Amino acid sequence: MMLSAFANPVFDSQRNFRELLQAMARPAAPRELPVLPPSPAPIAPAAMAILLTLCDATTSVWLQQPQPTAVDHLRFHAGLKLAERPEDADFALITDPTSMPPLDAFARGDLRYPDRSASVIVQVAGFGASHGAGKFSGPGIRDVETLAIEGLPHGFWQQRAELASQLPLGVDLYFVAAHQVVGLPRTTRWLEG
Repeated sequence: MMLSAFANPVFDSQRNFRELLQAMARPAAPRELPVLPPSPAPIAPAAMAILLTLCDATTSVWLQQPQPTAVDHLRFHAGLKLAERPEDADFALITDPTSMPPLDAFARGDLRYPDRSASVIVQVAGFGASHGAGKFSGPGIRDVETLAIEGLPHGFWQQRAELASQLPLGVDLYFVAAHQVVGLPRTTRWLEG
């Protein structure tokens, strides 16, 4: 049986879209997603909310764990295309960060079209501000923002730092946990915690 999506697709998408804009405008600060739709495993409702808000029939998405029920759900409600490889996707969904591909496996754009890069949605265990917190700086952050993102693989931040040296190329990241989202555009710098 097919799960429903947003109860009010236009208004629910608009409400989530405003929060996603704020998440990217104010990096490393958790935001509440106002509308979480039902979602088949292994996709978390917050990740599904992002996909249903930002993706449509012109969007290609790579799923780390393309379970048939989740694929059918996304095709039915968003009409999106599935990408076979991470480098071919406009969006990628990571449902198991411990086994995710390296960040340089995703489209980073090119110098003529840096916007032809991927947005990567990563489902994580949670957010905190103390143990293991990293420090972030860059546009949209006054001085420094401190945040712990739980459940990322070893070496993740080193990979991210290497990509940052390629600006304006890179990937933009959305981290989701429970009903929250954290945006990390490619312009945000990670300072070791």
